[in-house]
Amino acid sequence: MHTFRRPLATFTALLMLSTALGACSMVPDYERPKTAVPAAFSGPTAKSGQVEVSAEWWSSFNDPELQSLMAAALGSNLDIIAALHRVEQAQGQLRSTNSSLYPTVDASGNASRSTSSDKSGATKTASGSLNVSYTVDLWGLYRAQSESAEANLRSSVFSQQAAILVVQSSVATTYFSILNLKDRLAIARDSLAAARETLTLVESRFQYGTASALDVSQQRTTLATIEASIPSLEADLASNLHALAILLGKAPEGFDVKTATADAVALPAIAVGQPSNLLERRPDIREAEANLQSANADIGAARAAFFPSISLSAGKSVDWLAGYGTTNGTSLAASLLAPIFSAGELEGNLQTAKARNAELAATYQKTVLTAFGEVEDALSDADAFSRRQSSLAVAAVEARRSYDLSEASYKSGATDFLSVLDAQRAWLSARDSEAQARLNQYTSAVNLFIALGGGWKS
Repeated sequence: MHTFRRPLATFTALLMLSTALGACSMVPDYERPKTAVPAAFSGPTAKSGQVEVSAEWWSSFNDPELQSLMAAALGSNLDIIAALHRVEQAQGQLRSTNSSLYPTVDASGNASRSTSSDKSGATKTASGSLNVSYTVDLWGLYRAQSESAEANLRSSVFSQQAAILVVQSSVATTYFSILNLKDRLAIARDSLAAARETLTLVESRFQYGTASALDVSQQRTTLATIEASIPSLEADLASNLHALAILLGKAPEGFDVKTATADAVALPAIAVGQPSNLLERRPDIREAEANLQSANADIGAARAAFFPSISLSAGKSVDWLAGYGTTNGTSLAASLLAPIFSAGELEGNLQTAKARNAELAATYQKTVLTAFGEVEDALSDADAFSRRQSSLAVAAVEARRSYDLSEASYKSGATDFLSVLDAQRAWLSARDSEAQARLNQYTSAVNLFIALGGGWKS
């Protein structure tokens, strides 16, 4: 291989010189777009939270099954797996883009054997060549493209983190919906049992002439109405179980959760921190900024395309049969390519890059403002649902008391059956509404965790 040393040494010297010259960059200095950041969140519960947002925020609900389900989803969810492969694609694209920063080396060889028709003998040839080429990045075109690809890789990583948050949110809210539907089914079945007891009472009184056929018919209507509510609740429960199974990457057939009620699930009081923290903690904001940084680098690449490019090349060819490593030819070359007329292509590319940068700056600002709004919404919801649930809990207790009193009064003949019917309906409605208000509390807590970035940090 000594036959290649001299041209390669010369090429290396030229390469070092060109690298020293290639120090220009056309990429604008990046500045994060200015966005109005409030000093503090104004939600009613913004200052009352005590639970810090951790990476495993779902553990704050103190539910072992939820923790198990979340672990399964993080390992098998297909959306997360797809996002991971998008990161790998971005890594491959960066590696491909960075190849332009280095020389390319190509080798070729051929061998042949031919025999003449007069059988005078065979002719054999064997030769090879080595070629090295490099385009000098005088104006930072390839470095700008590399910078853009690096930002795209960061964007794909943040996008993956955002996808993980979506999956975590879906697992938690779907799980809480399942527990809520189980509670509502228990309430409906309990009310159904109570309605059957009341029907037995009314039918007995009807037989003795102390109740009317209207009373019996009205109670049978109430009983049938309660019965009719159960199938729809069961269907909703099955649908949520199927959705949860898919989130875990499992087949929905036969899937179930063991927990039977939401009674033991804790409701954390979440500490929200400072609004400025969202700029670093929310992956969607980081993704939007990475996209903006990529577009900023693309401006530099579009600018650099206006300037000439210099290419260096060195080559060596050898005839291996004409004496070991006999040199047939050596070449060293440098070429200059300067754009003169492109019919507006270069200008158009630069205009596009600048416009895209401006677009993504606006997108970043909107993403930040949307994040602040989502936190404020979650705080308002948490306060509203908490007060609503407290009121409905009182209403459920009083509705049960009214039902018991009206039934006792009816048995003693002090009141008509209409008051019993009204009390039955109010009791069922109050209990069902309270259960749904509890679900809203859990959902708003999940939404607040996600709005705060889910504990994820770069």
